[in-house]
Amino acid sequence: MRRIGFLVGLVVAGSTPATVQGQQRTAIDYGLATASTALIVADWSQTLQIARNPGQPGVWSVSGNATDGLAGFMLGTPSHSEANPLLGRHPSVGRVNTMLSLAVLANGAALLLPRTPRRVWYSVVIAIEAIAVTHNLSSGLLIGF
Repeated sequence: MRRIGFLVGLVVAGSTPATVQGQQRTAIDYGLATASTALIVADWSQTLQIARNPGQPGVWSVSGNATDGLAGFMLGTPSHSEANPLLGRHPSVGRVNTMLSLAVLANGAALLLPRTPRRVWYSVVIAIEAIAVTHNLSSGLLIGF
């Protein structure tokens, strides 16, 4: 727990606008950071539903399993497994919390990148997470803890 607090402190202290000359952040940067973080948190809440209810009818995964092919991926078959390979097919609540809290920290740390890579980072995160969250919503997973 101390390590997480230390890392959060480093990210906050290092993300002030005066940290590096020429690395001034604008409202666009903070807006992209906020939007991408909000989508990660939304995906986090949906992933926890999968982890807490792996066999419950009506709880669908982000995608179908490998035997479903492209149609299963696009339609979201009820395979009750996670599509993120870093989490594994049936992640525990602890693994979900660990991995996605690290994702939020990494996303915050992206404020330290130079302007172009920072904006590319946030744009890619927003695109990936928007697709995942939208698909989860259409599959019946709600946003909320």
